[in-house]
Amino acid sequence: MLTVPREFKTSSRLFDKTANDREQQRAVRVSKRKFGRVFSTKTAAAGYLFQIILPPSMKWGYISVGKSASSSTLRYLFQAEYGCDMTAKIKPEHDINPAAALHMRVEYGIFSRALWQGMSAQDILSPKGPRERICVVRDPLARAVSGFHYLCQSHRRQSLWFARDRFRMNAVLGFDWDRHCDTAEGFERFLRYVAWQIETEGVDRVDGHWRPQKAFIKPTVFRPTITGRMEDMAGYFKLLSDRLDTPPPASLPWENKQDTGTVDLRAHKPSQALVRQIYAEDYEAFGY
Repeated sequence: MLTVPREFKTSSRLFDKTANDREQQRAVRVSKRKFGRVFSTKTAAAGYLFQIILPPSMKWGYISVGKSASSSTLRYLFQAEYGCDMTAKIKPEHDINPAAALHMRVEYGIFSRALWQGMSAQDILSPKGPRERICVVRDPLARAVSGFHYLCQSHRRQSLWFARDRFRMNAVLGFDWDRHCDTAEGFERFLRYVAWQIETEGVDRVDGHWRPQKAFIKPTVFRPTITGRMEDMAGYFKLLSDRLDTPPPASLPWENKQDTGTVDLRAHKPSQALVRQIYAEDYEAFGY
C-alpha cells in the first residue's frame, strides 16, 4: 500500500464533486423565494450564488467584487487554505487579467462556488456555511476609473473580454474606441452607459467590474463578517490573518493593477457628479 509522506499531507481536501442541476436550481429557487425583494430575477439569484467562492475547509466564504482587490484576496486565501503560494501559470484564451489563474481555481476543485455546491443564500448564513463571510469595498470613483481603464485595455488588446459592452457603447452612445479610450470624455460616456444600462436593463445586468458594490454584495443577504477596504489593504490583510489564524502575507499582494494613464480622470467634474448619482448607495452603505 502506498503511504503518503507526512510532509505532503494537508488538512484540506479538494472539492471532489459539484451539485447536479436540480440541486443548483433548488438553491436558486430557495434564495429567490427568501430574498425576493433583493433578487430581481432567478438569474440574478444564480449570479449572486455564482460569485460566492468557498474553500473545502469552509473557513471562509468570499464574494468576489470586480475591481476591488479580488485577485489579491484570492492569492492570499489560497495561502491561508493550503499553506503555500499558488505558482501554477495559466493563460486563458480571452481573459485579459494577468492573474486569471487565481480565479480559475474554482473550475478544478481547489475552490468552488456556492451555486456549484448547491448552497442557497440561507445555507451560506447557516451553521454549515462558511465561518467568515468576506468582501472588499473601494471608493466608488476610484473603482469606476479602474473599471474604465480595464475596459479600454480590452479594446487595445482586441480581446473578446467585455465585447458586449464595447459594441453597445459604440452603438448607444457613439463611443469612439479609436478616440475616447482613457480620456475624460470617454470616461463620462462610459458612466452614462452604466446609468443607461441600470435604467433599461436593471442593475443586476451591469458587468460586475462596474456594477454598484451594494447591488453586487447585497449586504442584507451576505451579511459580511469581514469588510476590507482597498484604501487600507494592510489593515485588511492583518484582519484576515487574525480571523483565519494564518500568517500575514510577507508583502501586500497587488494583482491586476490598472495603468491609470496620463489624465487624472478622478478630477473630471462632470464625471464626479455622475459617479455620485450612479453609486449613491455605495457612498451611503460603505461610508465613502
